[in-house]
Amino acid sequence: MKILIPTDFSPLSKVAVQYAVKLGKKLKAELVILSVVTLDSSPGRGVLNMKYLAEKVKENAVEDCSKLINEIKSENKGKITITSQVVTGYSVESMVTDYAKHHNVDLIVMGTKGATGLKKIMVGSVAAAVIDKSDIPVIAVPEFAQFTKLKDIVYATDIANIKKELKTVVSFATYFNAVVHILHIAPSSRESKLETKQTVANLTKAMDYKKITFTVSLHDNAAVGIDEYVLNHKVDMLAMFTHELSFFEKLFGKSVTRQMAFLGSFPLIAFKK
Repeated sequence: MKILIPTDFSPLSKVAVQYAVKLGKKLKAELVILSVVTLDSSPGRGVLNMKYLAEKVKENAVEDCSKLINEIKSENKGKITITSQVVTGYSVESMVTDYAKHHNVDLIVMGTKGATGLKKIMVGSVAAAVIDKSDIPVIAVPEFAQFTKLKDIVYATDIANIKKELKTVVSFATYFNAVVHILHIAPSSRESKLETKQTVANLTKAMDYKKITFTVSLHDNAAVGIDEYVLNHKVDMLAMFTHELSFFEKLFGKSVTRQMAFLGSFPLIAFKK
């Protein structure tokens, strides 16, 4: 497995680096630190001047990558397979996703600003843009997150593609022998007809994975429903599928202003199909 870790060497990105390193050790993965030097496309700058500045910034980035790798190796015991790459381009998200696509990357891990809630992950951030463009799973790591043993993963779903998506979540959870908490938020005005015990039995059999729970929670606000579930359960990660636009909008649309209580501690893994 290969994990790509985009970084700008800020304190926030270093939180994601630390998270990715510990995750990578668990997965016995190859780690790649990626620094993107962005080129100024605005008019008025001379081509030679811009090229000179970019080369200088790239030189500094190479040096920073080397220092970061040395720090990682000194702070972590055991063998770590880690390299770095510095690339240049006009768009960070394009360079990250292009590199991942052409270098057999299996997972992207990057930091997010958690101060304004889960919505911040999806709106106006580099992580948002990468998640939007990437066909490779992305783990968005908030600023106060620390890697745990990943014992419990909440998979929030609208049920529409549950078997196909659950197979993907289970394949990830298997690495950690984690419990997959399937969480379906239904409007309080509509009584759910899903039989919890039978649903769990069917999915457990279909996935050939015993560590599955299923909860239907009645809430008019999906974010609040997830919030309450997480507050009452020990959760290490939230799993989402970005192609489910109707459900996605309920969570991250403009009407959602409430900060998710768990964002300061729990990362999100975003899958796309």
